[in-house]
Amino acid sequence: MMVLSIFIYNYILQGVFGAYAFSSNSFSFESFAKIFSQDQIKIAILYSRQTENYLPKGSTWVKDNVAAWERYAAGNKYPITVITEDDLEKGILTTEDFQILILPSVKALSDREVLTIKDYLDRGGNILATGATGTFSSDGKWRGWEFFKEVYGTVFTKEISKFPSPRLLTLKGASPITSDIPTGFRLKIATWDNMVATKVLDPRTQQLSFWYDFKLDSGLVKEEVLNTSGLCFGTYGKGRFVWYGFDIITVVGQREEFVVLDKLIRNSLYWLSKKPSAYIVDWPGNKKAAAIVVASVGEEPENIKNLLPLLSSSGIKATFLVDGASASSSSNLIKSLSGYGDVAGVVDIGFMNSVNDTVNKLDKLEIQSADFSGAIKTFKTSTGTKVQGIKPLYGLFDDNSLMAAASSGVKYIITDSLTDRSVPKYVVKGEEAIITVTKTVRDDKEIVGKYGLKDHDFQLYTYLEDVDRLLFEGGLYVLKLHTNYQLKPENIAVVKDIFKYFKEKDIWVTSMPVLYNWWTNKNKVELRVEARGSTRMVIAVSNVGTTNLKEVLIPVDFTSMPGTYKISSEIINTPLPETEINRELKKLTLRVKDLKSSESRIYYIDYKN
Repeated sequence: MMVLSIFIYNYILQGVFGAYAFSSNSFSFESFAKIFSQDQIKIAILYSRQTENYLPKGSTWVKDNVAAWERYAAGNKYPITVITEDDLEKGILTTEDFQILILPSVKALSDREVLTIKDYLDRGGNILATGATGTFSSDGKWRGWEFFKEVYGTVFTKEISKFPSPRLLTLKGASPITSDIPTGFRLKIATWDNMVATKVLDPRTQQLSFWYDFKLDSGLVKEEVLNTSGLCFGTYGKGRFVWYGFDIITVVGQREEFVVLDKLIRNSLYWLSKKPSAYIVDWPGNKKAAAIVVASVGEEPENIKNLLPLLSSSGIKATFLVDGASASSSSNLIKSLSGYGDVAGVVDIGFMNSVNDTVNKLDKLEIQSADFSGAIKTFKTSTGTKVQGIKPLYGLFDDNSLMAAASSGVKYIITDSLTDRSVPKYVVKGEEAIITVTKTVRDDKEIVGKYGLKDHDFQLYTYLEDVDRLLFEGGLYVLKLHTNYQLKPENIAVVKDIFKYFKEKDIWVTSMPVLYNWWTNKNKVELRVEARGSTRMVIAVSNVGTTNLKEVLIPVDFTSMPGTYKISSEIINTPLPETEINRELKKLTLRVKDLKSSESRIYYIDYKN
């Protein structure tokens, strides 16, 4: 009876934890105990007295950095031990005692300490470092950037200018480190300390950000993006590392900046703990970036006709921005555009110089609601066109605008303002969902108007620089065209070549209505990931929206690509996902098909390395 009970219990455990090291010929209490407990990740934080010694007298920079890391690590439920260089010398840094070592702005390291850290990584330890790691010796003498080349697989390129302050660090999407952070998010970093830019050289390292700001900095965009990495992650020996080119105490801004920082740190520590992770991709079909075409019908409106054959031949649908006066005076022209995309209304909702303008104000809610409803009615009466999108005449909008849009049936708002991301923002007002699409690249007002570029090749090169930047970020390229600039007969050929480049780079070129449906549905997908034991991963995916989803892509990031794996479901007859393997990136992508409204599916991934 006891033997039978053990086998039944074993069967139940396998149903929960999957395969584990328990068999009739290889039993141990240690392996049996591991079934019930997750390995606890313990963190050591190095308090660098050597770095503190060469700082100005009275500086609390090291102390403040260490304290900040203690708070974040404790907030994420990790046991913490603060160690010093003396502890490193005593040999307490082992992979058994500490799975993660945090190096907060540890600029000064002795030769022996450098070797200790390398050996720790080589044996399977993991480090999270900030700033100019190991660039000085223990006695404060300049050592150089060898640590970066040898450990991070990068080369130092420059220190970021302290003016203006704060600087913006743009984060790349579609990675385990930036999971659940808006793609292209621009993290505000105060320039109190010297921020470091590097270039990734080694294939074991992946760049995840750049300091380059196309609004401020000169240089070739593609080169500057690659030459100004401010965050990267990778492997060294059996270990992993994440490096930030800034100290976390220099992040400034509003609540959202600190929410993003918290997610960044949490994701970094989770990845360093070597647990499998999963996230939802931004774009369908595993596309790396997306694009929409927005054409503004203003001065010289007849030039819009130059765009239409290109849209037809490319199979692209555009969004046409038209004000109410033009809708009435050029109703036949506007009617003809409906076959080439959708029409969005340009509406005057008041004027502000910037979001910090304390003198001018946007209109009150009731006025904006009337403006939106009036614009929709004007378009319906004049052209028979149903308007689902709005562009504020002067670019800026506020919470009243979102409320007015929701009550008027508007689905999306387009603005010329630069914001903190390169993807749409999903907003819920009452029971209505709205997306806001902001400026993500330079438009023809700048390229043709401000820069005065007339040559075809110069214009095209400038556009394609931004396409490449958005490809790196994984964001949405908003191709904004005007009838009195790029859509003139002498400039229209450039647009044809941009469309061709979209196709070459396999960018998802879509329309605003389709983008709205995709983005709102994507934001109604909930994903839960849980590791059970060392050989099973549980993925729960739910559609909390009201519409069915054709496909959801879920990349699963492993510590090392498993030699074998098996996917099963918690409930019998649940459709299993299709899979796509990328062994180089140690990634398994699940294609969950036809996820119905309010449906949840739970999958088990059992794997062996």
